[in-house]
Amino acid sequence: MHLLSESDVAQILRKLTQEQCYEFLHTLDEALVTVSAQKTSPDSERLVHQPLRTTITTKDENLSLFMPVSNTASTGIKIVTASKSHGIIGVINIFSPKGELLGLLSAAEITAFRTALAIMSLFVRCKSLKKENIIIFGSGRQSEWHARLALLLVPDEVKRITFINRGRKRLDELESTVIRDLRRSHPSINMHTLSKEGTADYDERLRSELAQCDVIFSCTPSTEPNFPNSYLQPFKPRFISLIGSYRPHMQEIDSETLLSGGGKVYVDSKEACLEESGELIKARVTEDQLLELGELYQSLGNEAIGVPDGCNVVMKCVGMGIMDLVIGKKLLDVGTERGIGMEVGGF
Repeated sequence: MHLLSESDVAQILRKLTQEQCYEFLHTLDEALVTVSAQKTSPDSERLVHQPLRTTITTKDENLSLFMPVSNTASTGIKIVTASKSHGIIGVINIFSPKGELLGLLSAAEITAFRTALAIMSLFVRCKSLKKENIIIFGSGRQSEWHARLALLLVPDEVKRITFINRGRKRLDELESTVIRDLRRSHPSINMHTLSKEGTADYDERLRSELAQCDVIFSCTPSTEPNFPNSYLQPFKPRFISLIGSYRPHMQEIDSETLLSGGGKVYVDSKEACLEESGELIKARVTEDQLLELGELYQSLGNEAIGVPDGCNVVMKCVGMGIMDLVIGKKLLDVGTERGIGMEVGGF
């Protein structure tokens, strides 16, 4: 059995080459295609099984979530606990088909990486869209990985990244750690920050940033839109992704912006997004307006995505257990090959 701590996972992911990252991307794409392709198959013939997650709230108000998944080749369960005293801590357990525990991985870094990677799977296929000027809403680990992966996968296209957050403190922390590191490794890229807190002309500067941008990665658990659609006028085609809102009362963009892709929204899972995404619920989006990535990649192969005139590309991702399983298993294999982590006796 192999163990990968948070620092072990970070060490592997931060040293990925572009070629290695595309291998992770291909692994994720294959899993998404498998999930979408089996929807009409009976349960007995499905390769991927993702039961609904189970939650437990203790007397002390500690919340634990249990998320099982199997792709037949391996089985896993991610267990995440949110406590008032220690924040969010999680672990991914991966088993062989016959039940042997193959490994344990700390979950936080993997969750951020695989979610951003799902966004990038569509992002890199939008060949016709400019990617020079990127805005990232948020200041957490998800924001970090959206920036890291964009710079790793399309380094010659990105010219400027602006991180925008409502609070100043977390943005300052991101500036002193992540952004400083990215500036060292990508000296030709202009990187800026903008916070609502402490900025008197915030709305004016936000409008200016949005008018110029080509890409919007939104990574905030916001309960109201981060900006009005009018800030994106005059129109130009953009890539817009949303991963921060995961409950019906949350909303990162308004309905007009959500439907700016010609009424079509790309999603990782139709069922999960219709149930959990506040943007989709508020806009009364129906299933026939959604296009799953797995369905798209099955028909498209490796071809670029066509973007109709006058439309944005809008994507919503809430995450699925299969993402944790396939990325976690690949990380276990890499860690074992490179001698990263700890090998212990099996159970």
